[in-house]
Amino acid sequence: MKELLPTEELRYDMSQFYPLKAALEELLGHRVYLQLKETATFRDWKDAIQRLLRAIKIAIKSTVEIADDDWFADIDSILELGKTEIAESKTLTELFACLSATLSRMVFLQIGFLPLGRQQIETIPLTKERWILRSVRTVQYVQNDKQRHTSQGLRKKRITP
Repeated sequence: MKELLPTEELRYDMSQFYPLKAALEELLGHRVYLQLKETATFRDWKDAIQRLLRAIKIAIKSTVEIADDDWFADIDSILELGKTEIAESKTLTELFACLSATLSRMVFLQIGFLPLGRQQIETIPLTKERWILRSVRTVQYVQNDKQRHTSQGLRKKRITP
């Protein structure tokens, strides 16, 4: 039997979970980082993660211009499930697992659709044929001239110190 790995408890340490703290700061602002930096409680983490899910929902609703009704319903369903699971989480490990599951589902839905019913298959091979997700919808990312110009400006800002 495998030895169980301990779950990490919340410490008052700026380096603990730093990649997530940094991502939340990039997305939600410096105040969120300051709240989580060193003395965050479990409640602070829950609030920040719920805020992230709300931001994702707002961003999708205000950015995605063309999509079928089922896609929007699936997005709402995934985010609502995530919101419920996060609210019910009792530990930091469980909280992060709920966030990870929500974002994993979102990624595949964003690519085309969330493959379901695979639980009965022993192993899903990581081959192109098994991971083409355009049977339900095709995703396109397009840029108009103004967006292309904005993108070039942002790229230059990232490259130059």
